[in-house]
Amino acid sequence: MKILSLLGSPKKNGNTAHALNYLEEQLKQQNHEVKHIHVSSLSIEGCRECYWCKQEGNFLCCNNDDAIPILKEMVDADAILFSAPTFCWGFPAQMKALLDRMFCLLSWKEGDTESKSLLEGKTMALIVTAGGEVENNAELLGIAFNNMVEFMNCKSAGIVYIAPCEGIQSINDSIKQQLDKLSKNF
Repeated sequence: MKILSLLGSPKKNGNTAHALNYLEEQLKQQNHEVKHIHVSSLSIEGCRECYWCKQEGNFLCCNNDDAIPILKEMVDADAILFSAPTFCWGFPAQMKALLDRMFCLLSWKEGDTESKSLLEGKTMALIVTAGGEVENNAELLGIAFNNMVEFMNCKSAGIVYIAPCEGIQSINDSIKQQLDKLSKNF
């Protein structure tokens, strides 16, 4: 299986990256092909809601930045693994911009009541770290993720919350067991 792994943390080697790297290794041991992208190191603008992507003959987005190759990778992948810390009850800005830009992966014809997703049937998973608790904090990213999975007509492999995350030591044996279990859902 071809898995696209997206690190949404501004820290390339922080707690979220540590948990993601562990999961990526488990997936590779299961003979999955994993491509890792550090989203926060790229230049990704937010969606302009211009609807260029919905005009016949247009593909993806007219906003030609670093999101375009990632969106293409999403279409080509069998599964997408998102990971992010909780920032002000949501995703970090760079990851949020990419998630918003996924709107271009939906198509519909005028008069249709339902859209067609270019990601339909793909598996998605999420790792969330948070300095605070899960409830009313990290779970908000999970709610947004679950809504996106449903909206894009995908399948969820699950969510692992690491909260409160107080450093790399928080990615302990219990969390590793959860990540091991998640790896089996791909």
